Amino acid sequence: MTEIQDKYELILSSSRKLIEEIGFSALTMDKVAQKAGIAKGTVYLYFKDKDDLLEKVLSSGFEKMFERIKTRVGNESGAFNKLKSLINENIKHIYENRYFFKTIFLDEVNVVFLKKKSKESYNLRRKRYTDYIAGIIKSGMESGEFKNDLNYSKSAYMLVSLIKTGAIYNFLNGMFDLTSDMIEKDTEEILNLFMRGISVK
Repeated sequence: MTEIQDKYELILSSSRKLIEEIGFSALTMDKVAQKAGIAKGTVYLYFKDKDDLLEKVLSSGFEKMFERIKTRVGNESGAFNKLKSLINENIKHIYENRYFFKTIFLDEVNVVFLKKKSKESYNLRRKRYTDYIAGIIKSGMESGEFKNDLNYSKSAYMLVSLIKTGAIYNFLNGMFDLTSDMIEKDTEEILNLFMRGISVK
């Protein structure tokens, strides 16, 4: 990494930690600079304002999660196995970054709707992910694994909502430290709920 990349990543990682600790609403560029151990002016060299910083934090996190999931899913054969791996890897990613996701999920109104640009970027990321899932569902329809009359795009959005809602439920009930067995159980519960709606069996 170059010095510029190092500083950029330092500011991103410091911002993520602060969001975990104090939430997005209380985040300031001063606090980010202090957390990163750099001058406030340096933060502004890389990010124009707080909203721009949040957008980059969310975008960076999404790319890491998406690449991780695609790698895992790419090793599976069959639409059912791909969906199961996707759910499992998504849940693992959430719980490895649980305090960040807890803040993002429970403070979503402040996070997503700060500015029109933030909302548009959020929707584009969500669409990329749901389009990817829709492709898996569509392949399952074509292979006969799933019902052939599904709205695969709508089904993809529903699956993302199930994963997210399951995590929110756990967070609201103080379940932050899921074991591997608990993650497997959550995976099976979400998969079973979803498959009842799309499976031919």
